[in-house]
Amino acid sequence: MNRQFHLKTVVLGAFILFAFAYVGGILIARERLSDLRSELLVQAGEQQTLLTTIAETTARGGADAVTEEIVKDCSIDERTQFDALLGRLDAGLSQSELSTLERLFGRCGSFYAQRKSVMVARFEREVEVYGNYVDQLEQVGGVDVEDFKVVLWEQLVEDEKKQSAEFTALVENQDKIISSLLTGKSAASPEIKTILDEVKRVQQSLTDASISASEKRRTLDAL
Repeated sequence: MNRQFHLKTVVLGAFILFAFAYVGGILIARERLSDLRSELLVQAGEQQTLLTTIAETTARGGADAVTEEIVKDCSIDERTQFDALLGRLDAGLSQSELSTLERLFGRCGSFYAQRKSVMVARFEREVEVYGNYVDQLEQVGGVDVEDFKVVLWEQLVEDEKKQSAEFTALVENQDKIISSLLTGKSAASPEIKTILDEVKRVQQSLTDASISASEKRRTLDAL
C-alpha cells in the first residue's frame, strides 16, 4: 500500500514539475517574442525616420554626404559658365560657344541627374530594409502591419525612379540638341523639332511623376 502511494506521489510530482516547466517555457517564449517585437518596432521606427529624411532630400534634388562623395560636380567656374551658356541656348549661340557648351556638357551636364539616380537607388534599398522589418513583425504578430504603409513607400520609390529616368532622358536630349546645332542644323530643323517634341513629353512625364510623389509624401507625413 505504501509502495503504491509512493509511486502515485512520484508520478504526481513528476506531472506537476512537467506542468511547471511547460508553463514556464511558454512564458519565457512569450517574453522573448515580446522583446523581439519591441526591438523590431524600434528598428522599424528608426528606419521610417530615415526614409522620411531621404525622401525629403531626394524630392528637393539634394544629396546626403555619401552621395556627394560618389557624384562630384564640375568646378565652380565650369558650372557658372555651363549654366550661363545653357540658359542662352534658346536665344542662339555661336559655333564657338556651342563647342564650349558641348565640352562642358561632358563634365557638368549629367551631374544632377546622376546625383538623383544615386539617391533614388539608396532610397529603394532603405525601403527594402524597412519592408523586411515589417515582414518580421508580421511573423511575430501582435501589430497591424498595415499601419506601416510599406506599399505606399514602395509606390513612392517607383515615382522617384520614374523622375530619375526622365531626368536622365532630359539631359540626353539636351546633349542631342547641342550636337545637332553643332553640325549646322537650325533650331527649326525637323531633327531638332523631333527632339524638342520628345523633350516636351519627358517634361510632362516628369511633372506627373513629381505631382504623384508629392501626394504620397503628404500622405506619409500625415501618418
